[in-house]
Amino acid sequence: MSGDGRSPPISRRFGVSIEKRIAGADAVGAHKTSMLQDVEAGRPTELEALLGAVVELARITGTPTPNLDAVYALASLLERTMRACGGRLAMTARAPAR
Repeated sequence: MSGDGRSPPISRRFGVSIEKRIAGADAVGAHKTSMLQDVEAGRPTELEALLGAVVELARITGTPTPNLDAVYALASLLERTMRACGGRLAMTARAPAR
């Protein structure tokens, strides 16, 4: 536990530091995640399995996850927008601001 009586950071509970996680991701090299591949192909993403479950576990354990909550909200908006657009998003070029 931390000095103020709160639970230790989740990385300490699982024994894997954020630095080690980042190094592991970096070692994979250039690639596209499965979720990005899904978005580009107009397929439904694995949002609930990959992030929704983590957010749900955080709620159950009382672990604050403000950054994950923001990413989850944005990815959920993307998912809903894609569904409303028939699975594809139309990207349009904008003229540079003057």
